[in-house]
Amino acid sequence: MYKFLYAPKWIVLHLAVALGVFVMINLAFWQIDRLDKRQDFNAIISSRFDVASRPLDAVRVQYQQPSDAEWFKVQITGQYLSDEDITIVNVSQDGQAGKDLVTPLQLPSGEILLVNRGFVSLNMAPLVAPSGNVSIEARLRQSATRQMGAVTDARDGDLREVQRIDIRRLAPQLPGPVYDMYVEMLGSNPADSVNLSQIAAPRLSNGAHLSYAMQWFFFSACAIVGWIFAVRREIKRV
Repeated sequence: MYKFLYAPKWIVLHLAVALGVFVMINLAFWQIDRLDKRQDFNAIISSRFDVASRPLDAVRVQYQQPSDAEWFKVQITGQYLSDEDITIVNVSQDGQAGKDLVTPLQLPSGEILLVNRGFVSLNMAPLVAPSGNVSIEARLRQSATRQMGAVTDARDGDLREVQRIDIRRLAPQLPGPVYDMYVEMLGSNPADSVNLSQIAAPRLSNGAHLSYAMQWFFFSACAIVGWIFAVRREIKRV
């Protein structure tokens, strides 16, 4: 009765269904893994975002690893190196295309800290950072890495327009040792340009990962049920 299951076309069907189910179940668990990572990210943001700001050195003494220090608010003083300005291109915020303005800040220690001063629209002319000593409140961020499919910055030469703040890539063009994290500015004294928009806070949501996972499980179940119906129909024919 079941000899037909060993026919070449049926073997192909078995393999196709098994492979399809294997792929779909793995896609479902991949979405669950992404959900777990998203929830971990949300928990980190929630626990750090509204903590009162402290001096940069105090935060880094307590949290020496960049991943542990990220998103905390810090207080910083120094002098901007306006002749070393960098622009992050291909940025959008609140539905508007634009760019982020990054200016290195030389700290009293001599280290150079990259400061993302904020977002401006595409047609906005360059905005010069305040001169002399400045005090800023900012949020610590880890050096950015290129995500799959993202545009790559040139490997050689000085860059004035970049896709992301990759500290290791930018450090050689700056006139001094570069801090291992960068910051997103929240406030400045003296005040920076009123045309700068503060970098938007990350959105805290779980996304659609769970529903996508359920869909993949459903599709794999449909494939199995379809295979069972096909076998049962063939048995009746035999």
